[in-house]
Amino acid sequence: MQKIPITKRVLICGNPDLNYIDGSSVWAQTIALATAATGGAKVEFLARSTPARDVLYAPLKANADITLLDGSDSRYWQGRGFARITPAMMGELAIRLDRAKPYDVIIVRGVKIATQLLASPDVLAKCWIYLTDIPQSLSDYAPEERLIMQRIAKGCQRLLCQTEGFKALWQTLVPDLDTGKVSLYTPVIPDLPERLAPISERPLQAIYAGKFKGDWMTLEMAEAWPAIHRELPGGELVMIGDKIHDEPDRPNYAERMRQALQNNQGLIWRGAQSREAVQEQLRHVRVGLSWRHEGMNDTVEYSTKILEYGGAGCAAILNRNPLHEQLLGQDYPLYANSEAEFRRQLTRALREPEVAQQAADALKRLAERHTFSTRVGEIRQWLKEAPKAPEPKTKTRVLVAGHDLKFFTLLQKKLEATGQFEFLTDQWQGHNKHDEAKSRALLEQADVIFCEWCLGNLKWYSHHKQPHQRLVARFHLQERELPYVAEANWENIDHISYVSEFIRREGQKAFGFPFEKTSVIPNLLDESKFTPKKKTGDARYTLGIIGVAPARKRLDRALDLLEALLEEDERYCLRVKGKHPLDYGWLLKREDELAYCRNVFQRINSNPKLRHKVIFDPPGDDVNDWFTMVGFILSPSDFESFHMAIGEGMLTGAKPIIWDWDGAAEIWGENWVIQSVDEAKQAVLSSELSHELAAVLMSIMSSQDIRLRWQKIIKG
Repeated sequence: MQKIPITKRVLICGNPDLNYIDGSSVWAQTIALATAATGGAKVEFLARSTPARDVLYAPLKANADITLLDGSDSRYWQGRGFARITPAMMGELAIRLDRAKPYDVIIVRGVKIATQLLASPDVLAKCWIYLTDIPQSLSDYAPEERLIMQRIAKGCQRLLCQTEGFKALWQTLVPDLDTGKVSLYTPVIPDLPERLAPISERPLQAIYAGKFKGDWMTLEMAEAWPAIHRELPGGELVMIGDKIHDEPDRPNYAERMRQALQNNQGLIWRGAQSREAVQEQLRHVRVGLSWRHEGMNDTVEYSTKILEYGGAGCAAILNRNPLHEQLLGQDYPLYANSEAEFRRQLTRALREPEVAQQAADALKRLAERHTFSTRVGEIRQWLKEAPKAPEPKTKTRVLVAGHDLKFFTLLQKKLEATGQFEFLTDQWQGHNKHDEAKSRALLEQADVIFCEWCLGNLKWYSHHKQPHQRLVARFHLQERELPYVAEANWENIDHISYVSEFIRREGQKAFGFPFEKTSVIPNLLDESKFTPKKKTGDARYTLGIIGVAPARKRLDRALDLLEALLEEDERYCLRVKGKHPLDYGWLLKREDELAYCRNVFQRINSNPKLRHKVIFDPPGDDVNDWFTMVGFILSPSDFESFHMAIGEGMLTGAKPIIWDWDGAAEIWGENWVIQSVDEAKQAVLSSELSHELAAVLMSIMSSQDIRLRWQKIIKG
């Protein structure tokens, strides 16, 4: 029996808009057609705007294996239509489309789309990523940008690289990258005809096809043409395309470009044309124009157009740069790196057919390695290697119960992004206070109960859960001193996870819950929110602390360190982020806490050295920006269960200074833990700020790893 080939569902989601003609939109059209031509794919093409122009869309519309999706349609955006959606919206819509009916492969072009997909690792894991809109030198990447690139590279299924230069760039950005997922996807041109007319049989015509843009030197080429035409009265310059860019540094650029296209003798402007029409014209001209600004000479990206020129048997005028010399050799005869060289080479290419033929032959040899049929074969093999998406399953309904869910919010978002869970919330009013009728109603709907904190919520649900339901909980710190775990029905608790090994030891010491039903999973850090932004010049002299109530947070220790540092350099200061201690109603009712606060503030206000060196910053969702001012994040507490601020600070490049509270070294590592003020002082004075902290932290507290561990526990 003949084996029936498996057909893969493929979504193509890229930033090019096929209503505009340039190299990137031709790329998008071509990869859609090539994927469909494999015979093993049904392709959906996500358009950024309503497909209105048939120049590039017509072949897609005519292909039975390609379906066009208008991403700007109001049905995708709750009734609101758009003229053109942004790359970020493309990424969001791709996720929603995959959630509704999973794809086997998603082909993505554009760094903003790829970045959007980081929020949904399961979607990213089926993506083939092709990026050219990225810096092409390692030194041009800010630390947070490099982290994003590493997450994209490690999370996707396949990286498509236009050139060997892009492969080398990725391997430099991500030293531990799995090279098996890196594939060359060089520009693609139509299959070559059997016979191409030699240059000597072609009219004296030059051609440019593409966008009209400053760095593409199109204005300079058009304005140089009259002088060349005077030397070659029978010559013609054909220019194709209608995408004229505005250039902010050249206010009248678009108007000058339009005038040059319309008012030059011997220059024929043909506007937008289909790729097929352009190819036909290339077969009848002597030379194509691909001269670029000198600032583009360090590129690792080469133009599809030079391959199209070679595939049509014509020559091309190109910059001499390392990439072109690698592709065509140092002796290629039509290099140009200035306006004078361009004029000389264009005149030479039209006047001397033997020179143009030498160039055309070199380009043809290059083009033969980039044909449509060659690319179809490669994509066919990649599709065979790509796994089929699993059939969608019913989502697991998780009921989250607790009085304080701030640590769970990010975890819920990560779990929701997998498409495997939906969440119900039972918000308790205190450790043991809730609306019992509401809890019972929610319980009826749940597959899994997740108790955030092991308090009255765990006790109540352990006595009321149904046999088919799974009950898991997270133990933070205060539970060890309260009776609720002891009063719970342990037989009905499937799993308790602790935030650190120290907390597990303390919890087990207090209650003796079956060890085999426990685990240690650190709190989830939001590496997408907390990123290593560039720090201010004063950050080197700025200590930071987030939250200083209750007294066990030990603001006094932070003041001890500040005083010690001010003895060395008067530029040091302390920034305190968060709610002011005296704004807490509960604190005002506790004499010991109130006395502590009064003593600390009296110390600050009575000391001339400290009075103007302690800055209280209000609470708010601007902590990542606040960290740009902070070089050192402090944890002087008597004890903590985890201390999220330390991880958030490290993600931004702030060095942690951690007093030796129980379990600190197990969570954060011994390197950052100090035993005394003098040791803390030396740690600050001897430190150099580094953005590499984020990468180090993510290697041991990867959000993806933490999310996967929780998935396994919740599912059971």
